[in-house]
Amino acid sequence: MAGGHLAFRCAFDRRVAAAVCYFATDIHSHSLGEGKDDDSLKRAGDIKGEVIMIHGKSDGHVPPEGRDLVRKTLHEKNVCFSFYEIAWAQHAFIRDELSKGRYDPHISKICFEMLLELFERTLRSDLGPRVGGDQKVENVC
Repeated sequence: MAGGHLAFRCAFDRRVAAAVCYFATDIHSHSLGEGKDDDSLKRAGDIKGEVIMIHGKSDGHVPPEGRDLVRKTLHEKNVCFSFYEIAWAQHAFIRDELSKGRYDPHISKICFEMLLELFERTLRSDLGPRVGGDQKVENVC
């Protein structure tokens, strides 16, 4: 399972207040996990925190139709999310210089700033106690 998809699945846990999913592969095709039939998109309504989805418009791993399906489903499931498609960017464009020419340091910096803003706003400890109480922890991965 890729990192962006794993971040998406981690957001199913009610204790997760925020997740940033960089180029989350195979959510649209539900082709990961045992039996190559994951339920990530079906479970999108389980997300109670805020999510940022970041993709490159030239990402060969997540085609435009796949990104559209994920965005549509997040709307339908009333998930609090932001969805960014970076013009000309390919899959994994925030990786370092060894990423076969895909790395863009300027766009990477902007994406990192989006991550910092979300985490600063949602994970601050001076906003009062968390709501949720004691719950049985479910293995969602």
